[in-house]
Amino acid sequence: MSQPAKNRPVHTEEKKLSIRLIASDLDGTLLTDCKELSPKTREVLDLAVQHGIYIVPATGRSFYSIPEMIRNYPGVEYVITANGGAVYSVREGKRVYQCLLEKESVESAIAVRKRENMVLEVVIDGVPYAEEAYVKDPMQYLATEYGAKYIKATRKPVKDICRFAQKHAEELDSISFVCRYEDKERLYTSLDKEIPNIYVTSSVPNLMEVGHIDAGKGKTLLWLLKKLEISTEEAMAFGDADNDISMLTSVKYGMAMGNGTENCRKAAPYVTDTNEKDGVAKGILRFLSEVE
Repeated sequence: MSQPAKNRPVHTEEKKLSIRLIASDLDGTLLTDCKELSPKTREVLDLAVQHGIYIVPATGRSFYSIPEMIRNYPGVEYVITANGGAVYSVREGKRVYQCLLEKESVESAIAVRKRENMVLEVVIDGVPYAEEAYVKDPMQYLATEYGAKYIKATRKPVKDICRFAQKHAEELDSISFVCRYEDKERLYTSLDKEIPNIYVTSSVPNLMEVGHIDAGKGKTLLWLLKKLEISTEEAMAFGDADNDISMLTSVKYGMAMGNGTENCRKAAPYVTDTNEKDGVAKGILRFLSEVE
């Protein structure tokens, strides 16, 4: 069962609240380690949809890298992608919000890539592109077995990623640097210092993700809430990584997963169970007065 984070007060009105929107990260959160929805999670999501609650996947993935079972899940009308770089309307089949990188930011990122000689990924209109050698053999670049399959299935290979990024400099949703874990802190400092008007975050140990300064899951979720005329008091969010923190702290009922990073668990108002133990389902059931 979900528990309030340490030193966070439990509000007496929680049992009476009305939830109208639930946003959730995917990997390590809504999905199990096998990248599936557990039967219990499906049951609770279906219950929420029956009560008219919006279910909003919010992910660092590009739109076309999101599993079809999520994009097509009954009740999913909007999807937040690229760490808040874009919002898609599933019903309309189009992008309804975007926050693209500036040309100057892309050019500075290319300069860092050339100096560091790290693998670069870029996303254009929901489609991820990456260097050819990386797509061919991701495990040489520290990808896990699942990660390697995912990269091969979703990334479009490009021979010269720097030239490609330069050509499309005004069209990029986001940029990611594939790096060794021990290089992350140094790379973060370099990116934050050398690239103007960016938001830097990370969802997995070997990746640094760069978006526009006005992107981020939290800011984009607030945009969607305003569009749907839903208050932050009526919204719930789940996540497990540092790139989820802005989202979890932007709504009243933000829940970090039990398997989440230390930063994520410390920042969130609440901590629920792990993704392997139906943490999202348990968190939803804790606060939905309709199911008591």
